[in-house]
Amino acid sequence: MSRALVATFVAALAVALSLVPSSAQPSKDAPGEYVNKGSRPASARATLASHKLPNLEGKWYYAGPFDNTDQAGFEFAYPPEKKVDLKATYAGKGGAKVGWKELPGFELGKVIDLDKLFPNDKKDAVVYLYHTFESPKAYKWPLSFGSDDTLSVFGNGKRVFHAAYVRPAAADQDRVEIDVKEGTNELLVKICQEAGGWQVYVAPELPSVVPDTIRKRLDRDFPPKTEAALAKPAKGEENHYKLTTIPTAADCVLEVGGLAFRPDGKLLACTRRGEVWLIHNPTATNPADVKMTKFATGLHEALGLHVDSNNVVYVVQRAELTKLVDSDGDGKADEYQTVCDKWGVSGDYHEFAFGPARDKGGNFYITLNVGFGGGHQAKAAWRGWCVKVSPDGKMEPFAYGLRSPNGINFSPDGDLFYCDNQGEWVVSNKMHHVKKGAFVGHQAGLRWVKDSPFAGKVPDKVASGMRYDGVDKQGKQTDNYPALSPPCIWFPYGRMGKSITEPVWDTTGGKFGPFAGQCFVGDQTNSVVMRVALEKVQGEFQGACFPFRAGLQCGVNRISFAPDGSMFAGQTNRGWGSSGGKPYGLQRLVYTGTEPFEVHHVALKKDGYEFTFTKPVDPDTVGKKPVSVSSFTYVYESRYGGPEIDTRAEPVGAATLSKDGKTLFVPVENLRKGRVYEFRIDGPKTKDGESLLHAEAYYTLNYLVK
Repeated sequence: MSRALVATFVAALAVALSLVPSSAQPSKDAPGEYVNKGSRPASARATLASHKLPNLEGKWYYAGPFDNTDQAGFEFAYPPEKKVDLKATYAGKGGAKVGWKELPGFELGKVIDLDKLFPNDKKDAVVYLYHTFESPKAYKWPLSFGSDDTLSVFGNGKRVFHAAYVRPAAADQDRVEIDVKEGTNELLVKICQEAGGWQVYVAPELPSVVPDTIRKRLDRDFPPKTEAALAKPAKGEENHYKLTTIPTAADCVLEVGGLAFRPDGKLLACTRRGEVWLIHNPTATNPADVKMTKFATGLHEALGLHVDSNNVVYVVQRAELTKLVDSDGDGKADEYQTVCDKWGVSGDYHEFAFGPARDKGGNFYITLNVGFGGGHQAKAAWRGWCVKVSPDGKMEPFAYGLRSPNGINFSPDGDLFYCDNQGEWVVSNKMHHVKKGAFVGHQAGLRWVKDSPFAGKVPDKVASGMRYDGVDKQGKQTDNYPALSPPCIWFPYGRMGKSITEPVWDTTGGKFGPFAGQCFVGDQTNSVVMRVALEKVQGEFQGACFPFRAGLQCGVNRISFAPDGSMFAGQTNRGWGSSGGKPYGLQRLVYTGTEPFEVHHVALKKDGYEFTFTKPVDPDTVGKKPVSVSSFTYVYESRYGGPEIDTRAEPVGAATLSKDGKTLFVPVENLRKGRVYEFRIDGPKTKDGESLLHAEAYYTLNYLVK
């Protein structure tokens, strides 16, 4: 074919294509493509459409308002939960007749104000949102939600999510997975309002039936915000605690497993990669003055250290407690001495070892992870135990039932505590006061009781399926399992971290702000630091946990206080992922001297709770019910994690404020042990109009005041 003939053919083909209707031409949104629309929600919807999958677009309906007085509407199943009939009418709030109406102005991927639907019912109300869609196939579909306040989600008549929040709505607060079937599907969303704002957010995510390469492109262009939303700093946190990043050496992968200051002010950090680094001038104003040198290497997953002196440090590695000695004072360890290696190691990746905490007698306490999944989780000796090691290296089994006890420490008064992570037999993250011979829940380690000093003295089996509040299946109150030692603090999953780490007490004498003597706990997933205020009731520890500081660059695995009173946070995402985007690092929190308005601590009384604040409260802002109270409990069972159950709105009486304005007493009816009490304190302000920096708190009640 001649060049002239080819040119004529191409020109003719171009003309022919131009005459083809546009609907028949290839589209940039062709089926099976990834479609970038400038935001994660819009891109997800367009990509789903390109794969001929539902994307939640189309008509949405609403029904309400129903009644939510005293937050009772959260647990009450109004008719839409049983069956949706768009032609039905119901008795709504105040006896008003309500039915289904098309939801005006509803935009997926945006926080939508529901107040406009019910201008005369903006508090103590419930609304249901409803959508149907067709699917060509069955699959599991993750959806993103936000809500103000509570959130319940139903897929094809099955409730798949139920959380009693009191919060402002934001994008991507919760990720909920529904089962999609071939054909027609129903999605029902329930939002309960208490007071204040009333919003909802709904957006689709990409399911696994969409190719992994496309889902990764969406995550690359628009990183998921669910974890980031949980870890976002509260407005004003930086005014009270300044966050700075410590530079690390170019050849250092600082995945911190242990962190402690030497008497000379230098900071030691061990890593899961088996190195120990010495950080010179860690509190220097000029980052260029910070220097890092390698103190030791060749260890096996070092996940904790204890500084004895400038030249001696003890490190827990996977298989042993090791003493490192710098005998010539050149800044490098030249002696590696095995102190104790009497616990077992099978090779399971999950067999971490943490610690050591050291008592006044020189004894060390080490916590030993169980294995993960598949076969027995305590394959090796003393896995799932806390062991005591004497100064001369003799090991004694001390307590059992631990799962993933990432961190153990003594309080200033000499009491031993550890934190455990959610998983099998551990329904949510928790903190325990460790007592000799105590069983704290995970049953894998029970196999070693027969070889322990406790053989025949403590149970070697504990029944599952019990509620922590001691209510049996018939709803009757029973004894609260004497065989199971309950945690002194429950950390509600998600709201208070997802992978908690070592408890560390503020011994700075006020250099770190108004919380001297209280405990701080990091979180590896949400990259936050939380606060714990304990008290003793009937001689046992219990108390409250609070948010403290978010927005760190990576998962907080270890914290340590510097001589100047600042807090150092050693970080790693360990490949599991964490908020902040960095894989590892070291950051410092410095108290600015501007005191935050916070709940300092919560004290249980016979008939309610006392809230003590860091600053006096303006009496005119208190009102009759300035604190909303709800409670829930958990079930003790073997599955991985579990839900909060029996969530109840708790009736409260009129609050009273002390003369100095710093203590607020809130009567709460029918207090029950074995439950977590959740508080929302939105009303109180200072004379200057300052609101609480963090308005939520969670109190674990195991023992009542007599």
